[in-house]
Amino acid sequence: MDGNRKILVINYYWPPSGGAAVQRWLALCNLLAEMGWEVSVLTVDEQYATYQVYDTSLTAAIRADIKVYTTRTLEPFGIFKLLFGKKSMPKPAFADGRKPGLANKIGRFVRGNIFVPDPRKYWKYFAVSKARELITTQDIHLVVTAGPPHSTHFIGQQLKKTLPIRWICDFHDLWTDIIFYNLLYKLPITKRMEKQLEKKILENCDGILTVGEGYKAKLLSKSDKLSPEKISIVPIGYDENMFLREDTPSATPVFTITYVGTIAAYYQPEVFFQAVKQLISKYPHAPVRLLFVGVVPPDMFNSIEAHGLAAVWDYKAYVPHAEAVAYMKKATVLLLVNPVTPDEEMVIPGKLYEYMASKRPVINITSLKSETAAIIARCNAGRTFDRSMLAPLTAYLESLLLQWLDKGAVIQDFNEAAIAGYSQRAIATHLSDYLSA
Repeated sequence: MDGNRKILVINYYWPPSGGAAVQRWLALCNLLAEMGWEVSVLTVDEQYATYQVYDTSLTAAIRADIKVYTTRTLEPFGIFKLLFGKKSMPKPAFADGRKPGLANKIGRFVRGNIFVPDPRKYWKYFAVSKARELITTQDIHLVVTAGPPHSTHFIGQQLKKTLPIRWICDFHDLWTDIIFYNLLYKLPITKRMEKQLEKKILENCDGILTVGEGYKAKLLSKSDKLSPEKISIVPIGYDENMFLREDTPSATPVFTITYVGTIAAYYQPEVFFQAVKQLISKYPHAPVRLLFVGVVPPDMFNSIEAHGLAAVWDYKAYVPHAEAVAYMKKATVLLLVNPVTPDEEMVIPGKLYEYMASKRPVINITSLKSETAAIIARCNAGRTFDRSMLAPLTAYLESLLLQWLDKGAVIQDFNEAAIAGYSQRAIATHLSDYLSA
């Protein structure tokens, strides 16, 4: 770069929206600003946006020197409600737990085949003009577009055609390989068209960010014009400021296994429920508790009851981010479950890094070849079990419970240096170097 450390981040999801997409760029923007970057953010006016979850507490976390600009947009989700009913509105990752009825199927089909690549695509018509004004008046040469929603990249593509900018795309989730892609009833012609749109974005931008090695390999497979050097891995990481007082886990009155975040039927956590059932059958007087915090569909409640776990089950609906982290810290053991999809091995839930920073052992339910399994092993942060490993999982749970009954806590010899490498400060330092190159 020429010394111009100005950056414009174009991101639909920004406080008061909640969720991982918000937390990622909120943290990176704050840290880049701290490192001397002049950060501007272009987002949607909350009066016109449609967020799946809200977290108003995040608004106070925005540094005062970050310039935030908003525009109007057109959102078809209001039409969805009128035409197909409130139940047609999707939950995060379609975690509603219901077998889709006719209205829901129609809503998904319309979303998947009419609003390509997503229903936020109309923001482009408002955002391009505002972004062009900011770029020209503030002498900005670096623009990052964050997706999902991947229609945000169309804004960068349009700006690149007419302005001398370096345009970076952030794929913190996949596009045509996202875990719920096949739940949208996309027609073959739609899939072909969308893959071409995705390929064009990847080829035309100047650089690509993504969150893991598996994601990078998947993106590279989209075009033979892409080189590994074009894609930089920027993990989601954790905010070290939220984990400054991590001591040895203190004694707790209940052996609590906590899951934080979204879960759905296609995550298939039943092997874990079976293991817990065997555990409490063998130790009926041990105070064991299952706590799920976040978006949990009705069919998960039904599965827990079917496994005879209703008496030890507790649930908290979606809570602000800081409160979610507090639940992680209060847990005895943390549960991670990856969704069962063709690309399950490369899925990395953002909460993994906060789990490890919480210094609580992680029980990871997914393929042993997954990237989450490799990260957990590298950080000595717990154990991974695939869905056929009921006996080893039960034995591991029993070992943790016995240690807790003996000492009042579960002690894990974490690889502190490896975990520290996933702090958002370390990640932002790498990102700053990449953006300055």
